[in-house]
Amino acid sequence: MSNIFLCLMLFVTWHFQIECIQPYFPPQITFTTEDAVGRYIFAVDEINQRAYQWHLIDSDDQLYSYAMQHFPYAIPDSPESKNYVQLNVYDPVYCVYTAIWKHGSGMHDSFPEHWYYNSSSFKIGNVMEFSSKMIHAANISIDEDYWYSEENCSLQQTGEVYPCEEIFFKKNTDIPVRHTYFEGTGWYALRVIVNYKIISVGKPSDKLFAKIPENWMNNCTDLNLGLDFILPSPIIEVNESATVKIRLTSPPHRLDGNDTMTLRWRVDETSSECQNCLRWEPKQFNFNNKNFDRYQTMIVSRVKDGSETTISPIMKGGGYDKTRSDVYRLLFR
Repeated sequence: MSNIFLCLMLFVTWHFQIECIQPYFPPQITFTTEDAVGRYIFAVDEINQRAYQWHLIDSDDQLYSYAMQHFPYAIPDSPESKNYVQLNVYDPVYCVYTAIWKHGSGMHDSFPEHWYYNSSSFKIGNVMEFSSKMIHAANISIDEDYWYSEENCSLQQTGEVYPCEEIFFKKNTDIPVRHTYFEGTGWYALRVIVNYKIISVGKPSDKLFAKIPENWMNNCTDLNLGLDFILPSPIIEVNESATVKIRLTSPPHRLDGNDTMTLRWRVDETSSECQNCLRWEPKQFNFNNKNFDRYQTMIVSRVKDGSETTISPIMKGGGYDKTRSDVYRLLFR
């Protein structure tokens, strides 16, 4: 009797494990995919917390994306040296990066979205995350293992119904072959098929990360650096004023021992119908690592009747020199 009970328990345990195991990629893998947009190379290293993506944009431009927990060549004691960093190098044009922390997030463009969480946290995980439980279909092929989602989706244009996600692996392995999923909803729903070509399983080659520029912190644009405003109303009558509160979105970089960022404003002549209608005080703001997140107040006054006036920021120091000024212009009417 005890032997029968033991066999029964082993069967139940085996069945439970088969049902609970979900189909994931190996924790270290390098592979390629192709779609209508182009060809991609991905390398994922969960163990060493680094990831790579290459994308041929066109015949001249290539995008190299990197994400790491310990990014090389980061300035010591900087946020980039203590947090995950994502770097995009648009070869041969320019490069941008972000540290993923409480004062900035990733670019959400090159790596799986489920690696980003809590708006300011990041961890390199498995390539796959499924929207619902995946079910293993037994013995449908001698060459492949097939998994399908317990939820179904439909193509409204044809009425066809499929599992919302399907994934195929080489038989009795965790080597992915292809993945199907639905993109869009309603009449715009599409069934997408992604085919995988495996380059290697195991630690990705260090050569993939060899193109990281040593001077990326000085030469690339930090997308976390920006301005934050509170402007109740852009409408100012003659001889009246408006209050603008200004702070930085992320602390300035410490360069050559100096972490000061200075902010001034100028009238944008190309987009202002009246170029001498406004005055503002103070003329200059100073921010550093201690006060960057505290609002400072600018009083903007209309001294002459006129139409629209746009003022643009002039940012100097702390890495803010590379920040786009056009996205932080202020329009007054």
